[in-house]
Amino acid sequence: MRSNSPHLTGLILLCGLALTGCQTAQVAHPLTENLAGNDADSQMAFWHTLADRHVTSNDEAFHGMLLFFDSKDDSANYGQRVATLKARKMLPAAFNDGADDAVRRGTLAVIIVQGLSIKGGWALHVFGPTERYSLRELVYLNVYTVSSPNQTFSGSEFLGIVGKLEDYQQQSGQLAQAKQPA
Repeated sequence: MRSNSPHLTGLILLCGLALTGCQTAQVAHPLTENLAGNDADSQMAFWHTLADRHVTSNDEAFHGMLLFFDSKDDSANYGQRVATLKARKMLPAAFNDGADDAVRRGTLAVIIVQGLSIKGGWALHVFGPTERYSLRELVYLNVYTVSSPNQTFSGSEFLGIVGKLEDYQQQSGQLAQAKQPA
């Protein structure tokens, strides 16, 4: 017997989703297991290998962000990376996602906005560096494309963001120098 009610079908799908819950994408064997060194060869191997990953993990992204901001990552493991980023107020105190969970665009946006001290518009001032408004600010600055805070990054997409951050830093530095009196 076939039901003619699209509402019944929708209700069944909704119940199925509620029972299964939202699943977080996992990354098998994050690169940081073998490529987390600070020497030039390890860093180069990390960046080159990351480009081929289908999904970037939290551990890989946080290692990459510490390399970007500090040119090194002295953390021995994911827990230390998270502690470092929390101490710098780049991650919320309640953050507790796993090392091999796929990094979400919103999580990374907060790290970037906080790490670069991006002031943003009124929403960022009023609501603080939330995932939503941090992401929106990065879209405005042309660092991110329009997307959801819950979307993830492939390795090559993550590398593209790092490249845009370098461009942003260079442009911001040039603008700051241009404003200084001669």
